[in-house]
Amino acid sequence: GRGDQIAQCVAACKKYGVQIHVWKVNWNMGYRVPKEFAEKMRREGRVQFNSKGQEGGESNPWLCPSHPENQKLEIDSMVEVARNYDVDGVHFDYIRYPNNDFCFCPGCKERFQKACGVSLQNWPKDVQRDGPFAQQWLDWRRANITAVVKAVAEQARAVKPKIKISAAVFRNWAVDRDTVGQDWKLWCENGYLDFVCPMNYTDSDQQFDNWIAMQKKWAGKVPVYPGIGAYVMQVKPERVIGQILITRRHQTGGFTVFNYGPAEAKDLVPMLGLGITAR
Repeated sequence: GRGDQIAQCVAACKKYGVQIHVWKVNWNMGYRVPKEFAEKMRREGRVQFNSKGQEGGESNPWLCPSHPENQKLEIDSMVEVARNYDVDGVHFDYIRYPNNDFCFCPGCKERFQKACGVSLQNWPKDVQRDGPFAQQWLDWRRANITAVVKAVAEQARAVKPKIKISAAVFRNWAVDRDTVGQDWKLWCENGYLDFVCPMNYTDSDQQFDNWIAMQKKWAGKVPVYPGIGAYVMQVKPERVIGQILITRRHQTGGFTVFNYGPAEAKDLVPMLGLGITAR
């Protein structure tokens, strides 16, 4: 009913000299997923299950990251945007597993055994903590996510050499690389990302400050544009400004604000434009 929203967005951005980086929610089918599509994915064995055999993600069905067709769907959808629209970038979100209890679908078992050349006698215990294949399992999960990031970076740059690739990531790489399979330090090291946006959503300025210091080390030469959680600070401009000043002290060269809703549009962005982000 609303026509081509990306085309409309690109036109509006060009008019005002604003860059557009198209945000893609990966794997998570969300609460608006058409019923028929979700059913089709279930029939084809393409959704995630936890170790107890329950379907899910965080609260919605998620696509399984080890399924080749799901990887292809994620890659193709992002590269299609790069190919068909005059965008400045594409941005990954949810580029991870929901938590360490996913994914244990039958396809994961089969694909893991094949990829690692092992035979699992005791599933899923063999790959869980202290199991004989626990480390290989964590490496394999990471590789499933990284494969998509790498392919999008390579293919999107091939069709649009100046495009910027970025991702919203969990803040603690050292832990999250195992729990959710999100190896963003590697993505930075290998040049897959042009900038990275850790979701540092906290109302503690001290915590925010500490996280950025760590994240800059992990990102290396890749710019870190920390995510400021306006919503956790009741969208108070003075609190958001306080965290923007912290990013400037760290010389990050940028920041992101989550999210852009009615309160942010009305009360926050205009206030920022009066001072801290004025040109």
